[in-house]
Amino acid sequence: MMRNSRSITLYLVVAFGFAWAFWLVAWLISKKLISLPNLLVPMMFIGSFGPFIGAGVTTFSEGGFRGMTGFYRRGFDPRMGWSVFLVSFFLMPIVAIVVELTHARLTGQAPHFTMTLAEFPLSYLFLFVLGGTLAEEYGWTLLSDKFDAFLPLKTSTAILGAVWALWHLPLFFIMTKGAIQGYTPFYIFFIATVAMRFLFSWAYHRGGRNILSNMLFHTASNIAYSVAAIAPAPGDLSTGRLWMFTALTLVSAVVVWAVAPPRTESPAPAVA
Repeated sequence: MMRNSRSITLYLVVAFGFAWAFWLVAWLISKKLISLPNLLVPMMFIGSFGPFIGAGVTTFSEGGFRGMTGFYRRGFDPRMGWSVFLVSFFLMPIVAIVVELTHARLTGQAPHFTMTLAEFPLSYLFLFVLGGTLAEEYGWTLLSDKFDAFLPLKTSTAILGAVWALWHLPLFFIMTKGAIQGYTPFYIFFIATVAMRFLFSWAYHRGGRNILSNMLFHTASNIAYSVAAIAPAPGDLSTGRLWMFTALTLVSAVVVWAVAPPRTESPAPAVA
C-alpha cells in the first residue's frame, strides 16, 4: 500500500508538473507577457505529454527499464473483444451525430457537420498520434491500475475522471485558435470528462485491462468534437450542444455498465 501511494504521488507530480510548467509558458505567451508567439501551440502540445512521461518515470522507478518498456508494450495489444472495440471506436462519433441532428431539429436549422467521411481516416490518425491519445492514455491507465488496487471500481473511476479533468485546468486560461477549453465553461467540461472516464473504464475492464481500448475511446472522443461543433467557439459561445453531448455520454455510461458490467476480477497485466 505504501509503495502504491508513493507511485501515485510520483506520477501526479510528474504528470501535472511537466504539463503545467509548459502550459504556464503558453499562458504567458497568450497574455503577451513574453514575446514568443510562434511557440504558444508547441508549448501546449509538449505539455500534453505529461501523463506519458509520468507513466514512464513511475514504471521505471518500480521496475527499471524492463518494467517501463513492458508497460508501454501493453498499448500494442489488440485483444479486447469485438464488442469493446466497436463501442470504443464508434460510440462517441455516433453521440456527436445524434447531438447535431437533435439540435438541428430543436432549433429548426439544417444540421451542420464539420468533418466529411473522406477526412475521417487522416483526422483519426492525427488525433491518435498527436491529438492527446498517446500523450495521455498511458498515464491515466497507469493511474487507473493504481487506484483500482485499493478502491472500488466506481470510486476509482470517479476520482480518476476528476483528476483527469483538473489536469486540463490551465488550458481554460489560454485563448488561442483551435483550443476549445478557453471558450468552454469548466464545470461542464468536468462533468463530461468524469462521465467519459466511466466509458473508458468500462472498455478497459471489460476488455481485460486493455490500454488500446482507452486509446480508441480517447481518439473517438476527440473525433466527436470534430464531427460537429459540439464545444463553444469564437462566434458561437452557446453550450446547448455540449450539454446534450454530456448528458448522452452520461446515459451511455450508465447503459453499458448496466447491460455488460465491467470485469473486475482480473488483475492488471504484469509487465515484462
